[in-house]
Formats: sequence, structure tokens, C-alpha cells
Amino acid sequence: MKRWRRGIIWFAVIITVLAFLIVGFIKLIPEPPAKEIEMARQALLTARESKAEVYAKDIFKEANRYYDSAMDTWQAENKRFILFRDYSSVVRLSGISAEKSEAASKDTKSHANDLEQRTKKLLGSLNNILKELNNTYARFPLPKKTRSAISKGKLLVSEGQVAFRNGSLIEAEKKVAQAETLLKNAHNEARNLIYEYFENHRQWKVWMDQTIAESKKKNSTVIIVDKFASKCFVYKKGKKTAEFDAELGKNWVGDKSQRGDYATPEGRYRVTQKKEGRSTKYYKALLIDYPNADDKKRFKSAIDSGKLPRNTHIGGLIEIHGHGGKGADWTEGCVALTDSDMDKLYRLVSVGTPVTIIGSIANLDSILNNQF
Repeated sequence: MKRWRRGIIWFAVIITVLAFLIVGFIKLIPEPPAKEIEMARQALLTARESKAEVYAKDIFKEANRYYDSAMDTWQAENKRFILFRDYSSVVRLSGISAEKSEAASKDTKSHANDLEQRTKKLLGSLNNILKELNNTYARFPLPKKTRSAISKGKLLVSEGQVAFRNGSLIEAEKKVAQAETLLKNAHNEARNLIYEYFENHRQWKVWMDQTIAESKKKNSTVIIVDKFASKCFVYKKGKKTAEFDAELGKNWVGDKSQRGDYATPEGRYRVTQKKEGRSTKYYKALLIDYPNADDKKRFKSAIDSGKLPRNTHIGGLIEIHGHGGKGADWTEGCVALTDSDMDKLYRLVSVGTPVTIIGSIANLDSILNNQF
């Protein structure tokens, strides 16, 4: 009996010692850095969702590199004997990764906001340029290269706006930056051309005032063609009594200098013949006395100075005629009205009626300041 009791006691002692040894062994095992790794992973995920790889590329790369190093180190430590494992480097690397990720998220927010505001402002500026180009230069005979640049710029602005609405700010910025170069260059070229064109505005105003004064003084009917506005006005006794839409020569800007330049002449003329029926192929027509004495003088001066070749012809047969309403400037230099408007005008005028063709009634400032 005594031997049995001593065996129980020894067994209890041994179990107790083993228990202490097991607990001690477990306490010596280093705790895996799962919590730190998870924090680093979540920080990376947050940064990625904020598009840090786009807006904070460098720092986001660093965050990824430290995270990968932490994982590699963790795996290496796990291969060692359990009591010899040291996770301090894993904790340090994952901590740095989390800090870099948080910094990337902050930078992303800041850069994205700046980019959004900058792109939004530039889009507004380019849309204003497009409005001016559409409103002022839609009919203006700009060089083909300039027209092509405007078309490409308009397309890029449209694509940039779509990217902006979709939140693709980098893509939007790239599109509008390309559009900015095209549209600003085209805008400058167009502005230079229109400034050059309007250098004659003072002369146009003199012609117009003289024509209206003649109408008032003689109680007569006169015609004034405003090329820039594409309008044909009728004045009687000094007051405007009718207004028609007009279409001009394909290259209506500037004064006509020679046959075949498709320009509509500028100056003071008179109706020399009224045509209808078989005498015209444009329904009805009012032939004017282009070239007049001033036109011939300018033409001779251009020949003498060498601006025009000596075999150049001054041209002629400029009319106000029908078959207009095509929605474009298509004539070889004449002024085209719709047939119904031509009927009205035809009844109002007679041979000898003054016809003054000018570049624009409005001055350039008023045109450019009324774009929006």
C-alpha cells in the first residue's frame, strides 16, 4: 500500500514538472508578427484603392518594397528552429511599409485634388477658346492647317472631358495638354488673321456712312453687304428696310485682287444690269460695276509693284444673285441670296442702285467681346 502511494506522489511530481517545462517552453516561443503584417497589408490596400500607384508612384513603390521584404524575412525566420526565431526585423519592415502607404495615400489625395482643379481650369479655358473659334471663325477662311489643328484640339478636349468625368485625371490631363498646344496656336493664328482683316474697318465705316447718307439725301434705295455678318441690307431714305442672309466667295476675306481668287470685292459699286430668265443661270441677278476705277487703280499698282504677275486678270462679272441658301460660302466672288429673298431684293432695286460691300459693320472689339 505504501509503495502504491509513493508511486502516485512521484507521478504527480513528474506531471507537475513537465507542465512547468511545457509552459516555459511555450513562453520562449516568439509571437508571430501577424498583427503588424496585417496592418501593413491594409495600409497598402487603402493606398492602392486611392490610386497611389498613379498619383504617388515612387512612395507607393517603396511601401510595396518594404512589405515584400517583411514577408520574405518572416518566411526566412519561420524556417529556423522555433526558439531561435527573431521577428523584430519583420515588425520594423512592416511598420515602415505601413508608414509609406499612409504617406502615399495623403500624397495621392493632395495630388489628385491639385490635378483635378488644374485640369478643370484648363478645360474651362479651352472651351472658351473653342467657343470663340466656333462663333467668330466658323465661316472665316482659315488655312487648312489651322482648321485641322482646331478639329484635332476639339476632339482631344472632348476626350479629356470624358476622362475627367470618369475620374481618369491623368488621362484627362494628357488629353487637354495636347489640346492646349493645338488650340492656342490655332487661336493665335486666327487672331492674327482677323486683326489683319479688320485693319480696313475705318474705311468700311466711311463707305457705309457715305452710302446711307446718299440714301437719305436722295430718298433712294441702297444695298450694303456686310461680309463678316453674311448679311445683305437694304436702306431706303437712310433707314434699314430689309435684311437678307448672304453667301459669299469661297475665300471672301480680304478685297478681291484678281480673277479666280474667289474673294468677294469690297468697295462702292452700282447695279449695272438686272438679269432674269435666260440671261442668268442663278435665277435672278444684279450685275455690279466691279472692277470700278479704284479696283483698277489697285490692280495696276499691284502689277507694277510685282505683287501680281503681269499676266494676271482683274476679273469681273460680280453679281448679287439667287441660288443661295446652301449654308456655305460657295461662289466665285459673288453674293448669293435664296431665290425667295432675291425676288424681294429684285423688286426693291433698279439699275444704278448703289451697292456697297464692306468687311464688317461691327468693329472687332465688339465682335470679340460678345463671344459668351
